[in-house]
Amino acid sequence: MAGLKSLAIVACAGLLLALAPQQADAQAEVYPAREIKIVCAFPPGSGADVWVRFFAEQAKPFVKQPIIVDNRPGASGLIATTYTARAKPDGYTIFMHSPTSLAANYFMFKDKPIDPSQSLVTVATLLNFTFYLTVEANKPWKDVKDLVAYLRERGDKASFATTAPPGQLMGNLFKQLLNLKSVEVPYRTSPDTVNDYKGGVIDFGFHDGVFAYAQQRAGNLRILAMGAKERMASQPDLPSLHELGVTGLDVPGFFGVMVPAGTPQAVIDKLNQVFVDVVATPASKEFILKSGGEPVSLSAADAQKRYLESFKEWGRLIDLAKIEPKG
Repeated sequence: MAGLKSLAIVACAGLLLALAPQQADAQAEVYPAREIKIVCAFPPGSGADVWVRFFAEQAKPFVKQPIIVDNRPGASGLIATTYTARAKPDGYTIFMHSPTSLAANYFMFKDKPIDPSQSLVTVATLLNFTFYLTVEANKPWKDVKDLVAYLRERGDKASFATTAPPGQLMGNLFKQLLNLKSVEVPYRTSPDTVNDYKGGVIDFGFHDGVFAYAQQRAGNLRILAMGAKERMASQPDLPSLHELGVTGLDVPGFFGVMVPAGTPQAVIDKLNQVFVDVVATPASKEFILKSGGEPVSLSAADAQKRYLESFKEWGRLIDLAKIEPKG
């Protein structure tokens, strides 16, 4: 009798294993069947939020379902990261963020509620980007050489603004590579820095393209250089810090789409195709270039490979910048 029960259990297990791929395929076949939530790690109106809302809107015709943006700011993106990683892996909660920033956070914080390299999977890329060295528009510094001379004269009375991991890394790398004594001043969001730039509280900062170019057009800030090794095709006339002599300040990033680990591969493939199609639209290309980025589309496998490789690179850069982990 016991033998018959064992055989029945084995048979049921085999049937479940056989049905599992069919169930995953069926899920992907109807996906998406309802509303999709896109998590944003920054508050409404921030540079990242502008990117997220634009791509969410562009994706709607391809998914044919409602898409809502869920802002969960705080802890340099850790709140949104942890929330997404613990969500049900069914493709209905996705995270639109910079995977390279997640790599930065992993090394910038002592308390690690999750390991994002294991808990999240990057399924698509949207754009390459870097952050931009900015100063207040009315300051006399017309180039990086002028700014550095002023910062050396000011010593530890000089200061720089940071609001996100890439900017924090670039600011500290800039300081270390040039042997400056400038003091870091953290802000919750980039817009929070504008009045302090004008009031002379901070001397420089590194910001994303959406914020930096918007503030330059508004006459509040001036962009002096970009924090990548080579010039961006979207801004061919703007020099890189590397070419200006700040050798080693090469912090490229990319913005992409992530889902919780365990999401069915068929769903991952569908999401990848959606965002490949989104990036290919003329509206997306124009938006990305105006934001100081470069459109980029990779397969799901290549997007995940790039994500994992960024952990090694950002660990090295954060060590070079001598950033002490928080918390």
